[in-house]
Amino acid sequence: MHHPWIDRFRVSICSNGVLYFTPKVQEFIKKHQTHLSFSISIDGNKKLHDTCRIFPDGTGSYDLAIKAAKHYMKHYDKNLGSKMTLSIDNINYTFLALVNLWENGYNYIHANCVYEKGWTIEHARVLYNELKKVADYLLNNHLEKIKGTSILNLDLSQ
Repeated sequence: MHHPWIDRFRVSICSNGVLYFTPKVQEFIKKHQTHLSFSISIDGNKKLHDTCRIFPDGTGSYDLAIKAAKHYMKHYDKNLGSKMTLSIDNINYTFLALVNLWENGYNYIHANCVYEKGWTIEHARVLYNELKKVADYLLNNHLEKIKGTSILNLDLSQ
């Protein structure tokens, strides 16, 4: 109990944000915020998110998730991260989804492709064109040093 590393740890949690405002979750965040690496996954904009992340009654969870993300950025850590899942069903929203998250305060998005059966060369073309729009947006707005995504590395020195 007296080891110098007893309080040097990080707990990493990725949430969908649905239970974020419950008293139990808020108590946990407040108690452990100095050791917490927290992220709320939002799959881009409302339309995209609500097609992927729905409640049993069929309603989407975007409004609750974005409200949770904004609250966390305001009260705990402005550098909240997010994970966004891309599939053949939603890759045509990649640009709009990333821009929406950046405009809502996110700086870095872990964008992951789900490579399952069904990907074609045409899907690759769509993703390529979406990523070109993302790169152009970041560069034209001089955001490449403050906004980013794991699927696109803009470090031009490499």
